[in-house]
This record gives sequence, structure tokens and C-alpha cells, in this order.
Amino acid sequence: MTSRSTLMHGAALGALALLSSASVALAQQSLPTIDVGGRLRTGAGVRTAPRGPTTATRTAPTPAVSDDSAPSDTAYAPGFSPERLKLPIYRDPPGQTTTTVNQKFLKTTPMFTVQEMLQYSPGVSFNQGSIPRDFTISIRGSGNRLNFGVRNIQMYEDGFPLVTADGNGRTEILDPHAYSAIDVYRGPSSAMFGNYAYGGAINFRTFSGAQIDGADTGSEAGSFGYINNYVRVGKKVGDFDVALFASDVRGDGFLLHNAYSNQTGNLVAKWTPVPTDRFTLKYLFNNSFAEQNLTTPLTTYYLNPFQNGCSAAVIASPYCFFTIAPRNGVTGGGAALPQSFAQMGSHQHTLRHITGLRWEHDFDNDTTLRTQVTYNYLDNINGTTIPPRLGVFGIPVLRGPAVGLNVTTDITSSAPLFGYPARHYLGFVYENVKSTFRSFTQIANVWNYGMVGGAAGKIDSYHSNISLRAREEVALSKDLTAVVGFSSNWNRAWGVNTVYNYRQPTLLMNLPSETAVDNDYWNTAPEVSLTYRFAPDWQLRTRYAAGYGTPTFTMLTATPNGVGANPTIKAQTNMGVDVGVDWTPGPDLTVSLTGYHEWFRNEILTLFGGFPSLAVYSLNLPSAIHRGLELSTDWRFYEGWQFITAYTHNQQFITNFVETLPAGAPTTAVRDRAGKWIPNVPLHTLTARVAYDVPHGEFKGVGAFAEYVFKSSY
Repeated sequence: MTSRSTLMHGAALGALALLSSASVALAQQSLPTIDVGGRLRTGAGVRTAPRGPTTATRTAPTPAVSDDSAPSDTAYAPGFSPERLKLPIYRDPPGQTTTTVNQKFLKTTPMFTVQEMLQYSPGVSFNQGSIPRDFTISIRGSGNRLNFGVRNIQMYEDGFPLVTADGNGRTEILDPHAYSAIDVYRGPSSAMFGNYAYGGAINFRTFSGAQIDGADTGSEAGSFGYINNYVRVGKKVGDFDVALFASDVRGDGFLLHNAYSNQTGNLVAKWTPVPTDRFTLKYLFNNSFAEQNLTTPLTTYYLNPFQNGCSAAVIASPYCFFTIAPRNGVTGGGAALPQSFAQMGSHQHTLRHITGLRWEHDFDNDTTLRTQVTYNYLDNINGTTIPPRLGVFGIPVLRGPAVGLNVTTDITSSAPLFGYPARHYLGFVYENVKSTFRSFTQIANVWNYGMVGGAAGKIDSYHSNISLRAREEVALSKDLTAVVGFSSNWNRAWGVNTVYNYRQPTLLMNLPSETAVDNDYWNTAPEVSLTYRFAPDWQLRTRYAAGYGTPTFTMLTATPNGVGANPTIKAQTNMGVDVGVDWTPGPDLTVSLTGYHEWFRNEILTLFGGFPSLAVYSLNLPSAIHRGLELSTDWRFYEGWQFITAYTHNQQFITNFVETLPAGAPTTAVRDRAGKWIPNVPLHTLTARVAYDVPHGEFKGVGAFAEYVFKSSY
């Protein structure tokens, strides 16, 4: 058993002296290398023998941060190493702009969320979500205009989907200490990952039992009451490999009424009864509780950024942010009272269970069938939501479950194609999610945790996806790999949105108003790429790919005026071109540079309708362009030293959009937005890290690091 602990001081920039029990210093750890679609392996090349155990040795260390780059072993075409041929088709795909962030170089780094790992991939940015452990993940700005959860990218854990059929994902269920590495797929990726991968995808990889080989415990503590206690236990015995992770995270938060508590459990059990069959059982549990505030207005923030002394709303304005709630607890009825979020007891409490089972069967050395089933259960035990009408309804309470199912089956073959080494893939996916969310009005001035009054509404919705995917990877020579991929997806979103109304002054309920929508969408996405190694340490890649994402049911039932159906929302699509070059002159330096240009059609924006409704609604932005550069470097310039950077330049601007503001708006009703920047996307994002660990002697493993994060034109 090994044990270690880290101390978190709550600083993003500065040198931290850390004591680690790691058996290998950073200078002796695997070195980041670059390989198109993945990490450097035992040559990425043309397979000349049947699949099976190999005795080949690595020609370079395993990367800590691996970006798209050329392999140093030129015996195999990119993507065709024996090691890669044993992996699922989505692992290290040639042609795809991919970054793998390995936890090894971060093992002594305090990590509150997976942001601390993902920020070392270029193209990835973050926004704070509705609670401390929740944030939106964006790939090339895909989610920068969201304020809740993750959309527009697909997320997986060990190949099991974390995103439900309606495209919604959450990050508070993810503890970074559970992951040995994270794969980031940048750019439109629906040919590989289907609906909602129009910005990219992320695969979180947990530690296996063989990697843990015992027990590993850790603790982090820091400012604002933060503490994280976690444990990893695992072992490989015979045909079984079992790994278990558990953590308990707590904190007070830096704002008034901002405390949180989060418990996570993660189990991965693998069984190989015979060499041709492998079974994987996956279980993820999360219990999340957090006190909640709405976003503080800028003026109030300047006057009182931490909201000190704002427990009661009577002293609120202008130093405190507050909401309004009806005294009698009935939506739209009775005298309204100003309320602090502490008085209201605004909070979010969710329970999550994700269970998956996968069976892999080898028909022969060349052909593998994979079938997996994933069950996803989310229960909003008691939580608050962004109010549709802040000044009238207060903050509604959200309760109810969402139950999802994902079934995937695919077959992969490595039979030659017209004499060329090739890999063929054909997959079928069916998924659905049924949601039943009820909302209630909170009662004013009771100092409780979510006591509810009258029912405000109910949403019954159903989303489903049926997807067919195909992919061909062909080694045209030992230095050139071509890829052609395709997906076709049929999606349906339907349901009923019910709003309850009350008569004045009796407060008896009128007949509820119901909005029913039933929309279906059919989308396709191609992918074509070439990967060319024109020198042992240089590699060039070009890729064209498309992505798509369909509207959710709630987007179809909200208008600028706050009532009625909005069924004309279209699916958003993204067509993008990537051109990248990767340089690996030696095991101590890797550099990757990618330029991208993406044409967006019908991008879905979520806006506030203005006065008097203050309703949240969605619309399509006809066309826009997203373009930029991504640079990653990893330089071991001296023994024990490491310098890593991840830089993104991201330009997003509208090419066609005439906005008609809702009735009651205080400014011009029609505005031509063509040529304007799309808001909430930083033009420059940089994460840099310099670290030193004592490589030898009595103090081996003692070190320090400094980290710097920069955003501009945000």
C-alpha cells in the first residue's frame, strides 16, 4: 500500500513545495510525444502479422501530455501499430486532432475538478456553472455561451457514455483523481461519436487494477474550508482486474451561501474467462449537494464581491443580490417579498447512477465484436433553477428523475483492402432518455432548504437517437494513412410542457396551459483525413469533418414572450477543416501546431427575452465562422525540469444574423449582427507550467511548480 497527501493553498499561480512518494521523478517519467490521433506507441504502422501478444519494446517514453504528432518508429503507418490495433476504434484515431493528458505529471498537483487536467489540452476552455463543482467544458468555444452543464460535446468514461440522449452532461460527477488519462477530440466529430459531438468529444480513462496494484490514498485541504479525501484500490488477479475509487469533497465556498458536499464512487471490473472474450462492468455513483446563488450583477459584485452580510434581504440593495418570492407560496399570487438566497434555502441536490456492461468477442485475430449497454439515472432530489421570470416567480424548485438507456454494438475488422493494410468499422447505436421534471414555487421568509408552495409546472419529455456509423482506415504506405468516416442519425424529441395558473384572489387553480411538441431530425456527418509522415520526426495531417447537434425539448417550448411552442428550431451543424504539423525531434521536446476553420450553420443560442417576460428562449444563428490556432509544447530542457504550454487562439464571428428583439425591449427592435464577434469566447487562452522535481538522492520526489492561466478579449 502506498499513501500520499497534498496540500492545496488555493493559489493558481505560485510555487508549491510538495512531498511525493512517487517512485519515479518527473525527469524519469514518460515523456509527452506527439502522434496523429494518439500517443507515441510501439510504432504506428502497417500490421504484417496476425494480432496477438508482441514482444516489441517502446522506442520512446509514454507521454505525460500527448498531442497529435509523428511516431518515432517508422516501421508502421500512422495508426497501425500492433498496440493501437488492439484498442477500440475511437482510441488514438489517425487523422483526428487529439490530445491525451496523462495524470502522471499532475500526481502532486491539487486538483479540485477535471479542469486542472483538461486545461493542458489546447482548444479547451471553461465557465463556472451553477454550483462550485459544476462548470461547462468548451472545445473551441462549443459551450462558452452555456451557464449550466455540458452540451455540444460528447463525454465518455472508459468508453461508456456520460451524456444522455438529449445531449446533457454534468461535470460535478467527475473527480480528477479517478483518472489516469483524458483523451480530448477537438473539432467536429459526429462521424465517430454521433449526435451532439459537433464540437468534439472527451473520454475519461480510470486507473485499472493492474495500474493501482494495491491501495493509494490522498487528501487535499485548502482555503474556504476545502477538503478532499479519496482512495484508489485495485488489483489484477488471474483473469480478473478490479479497480475501485471513492472520494468525499466538502467546502464552504467563497461566497455567502455557497457550501457544497460531493461523494463519488467508481468501479471498473474486467473479466477475461477465455482469450477471445472480455467482459467489463462499470458503475459510477455521485451524490452532490450545493447551496446556490444566481450570478451576481456586476455593480453589486464591485461593491460586495463575497456578499458578506447579505443573509437577510432587508439590507440588500445595492450591496446584496436578492430575488423575489410570493409570500403565500403560490406562483404569481400574493404579496412579493425580497429574499436572500440564504433565506430561500436555494440549493441543488442531485443523485446519479451510471451502470454499464460491455462484452468484447474476437471471432479471429482480425475481427472483434463489441456490445455494451449503459443505464443512466439522474434524480433531482431538490434543486433550484434559473427563474423564467425573476421578478415575479422567484426561484422555482426542480424535482424529478431522468432515466436514460444507451445500447451500442459494433464490429471491427483488420482484413486487408485491395492488398493494403486496413481497419474497417461498422457500428449501431440506440439511446433514449425519459425526463419527468416538476417545478414548485419556493415559500418566502421561512429560512429552510427548499420548502415548496404551489406547483408551478411539469415537463414530460422523451428524446431518442438511432445512429449508424462506419469508418475505413487504410495504410496507403508505411508513411501515409487515409481515413474515411460517416454517420447518419435520426433523432426525435417530443413531450408536453405544462404550466399551472392560479386565479386571484381565491388562488384556485385554473386549467393548466399545455404546450406539446413532437419534432424529429435526420443528420449526416462525413469525415476524411490524410496523415503523412514526411520525415522521422515530422508529421503532417489534414482533415475535413462535420458535426451536428439537435435541440432539446425545452428549447422547443420557450419563446421570447415566455409562452407557446418554438418548434421551428433547427439542428445545428458544423463543417470544419484542420491542418496540423507535429514535430518530435527527440524524447525531450514535442511540439504540435493545428490551424482550424469551421463553418457553423443554425448554431443554437439561448437568450433572455427582455422585459417584461424575462423568459429564457432559444433561436438559430443562421451562419457563423469559428477559426483559430492551437499550440502545445512539452520541453524537458534539463534533468528534473519540465515546461508545458497549451495555447489557443479562437476567433468566432457572425456572418448572417438579423436579430429581432422581443416586444418591450428598451432599444432598437431590429439589429444586423453580421460581422460581430460572438460573445463569451476568449480570443487568447494560455496555460503554462514549469516544474522541478529532485531526480536523485535523499530528497528524490521533492519539488515545486508554478502555473499560469491567461485569457484575453473575453
